[in-house]
Parts: sequence; structure tokens; C-alpha cells
Amino acid sequence: RVTIATYLNVLAPPTVPRQLMLLVSGPFMISVTLSWEVPSDDGGTSQPLSYTVRVINDTVNLSFSTTSTQLNLAMDDGIWHSSMYSVRVIAENEYGVSPPAASTF
Repeated sequence: RVTIATYLNVLAPPTVPRQLMLLVSGPFMISVTLSWEVPSDDGGTSQPLSYTVRVINDTVNLSFSTTSTQLNLAMDDGIWHSSMYSVRVIAENEYGVSPPAASTF
């Protein structure tokens, strides 16, 4: 009797980035540090994940690409205090993109 073990690696887009955190400091030059943890499932990729970070409100639509799990932003006080911002972080591998991790500040 022979037993054969077979392992299947399902290749898919990553799951949502976890633990999105925002640290906002001021008072004159506003600094925003966004950080997150890697997704619980990278989709079976052998390559590092990349991330797209979007910061959006009624008049601002910023997009950043990074392979890090942290992004630091600094802007003039008047810009950051003008309204609420939506932040979305999307993980990407060669098989697709994750659902977004989202927060507001």
C-alpha cells in the first residue's frame, strides 16, 4: 500500500489588508501615518504584495503605490482640516486585487 500526499496551492488575489490604523498629528503641519498588516492570505504568490493607498474627499483624490505596510503623509494644516477623508488600502498580487481596507478621518 502506497500513500501519496498532494498539496494544492490555489492561486488567487490576496484577501483584505488587516488592522488599518491612522495616526494624525499636528497642529501646524498635519502628519498622517497610515499603517496596516499584510492580508491573512497573500493568494499563493511568490512575489511581495504591492499596495495602492487612496485618500479621497470632495476635492482631493490622492493615490500612492507602495510595497511597504506604512505610508507617511504631510500636508498644510488648512488642507487636512477642511473635511473628512476616506482612506482605502488595496493589496495586489499577479492574480488580482483584494477588497479594500477602509477608514475615515
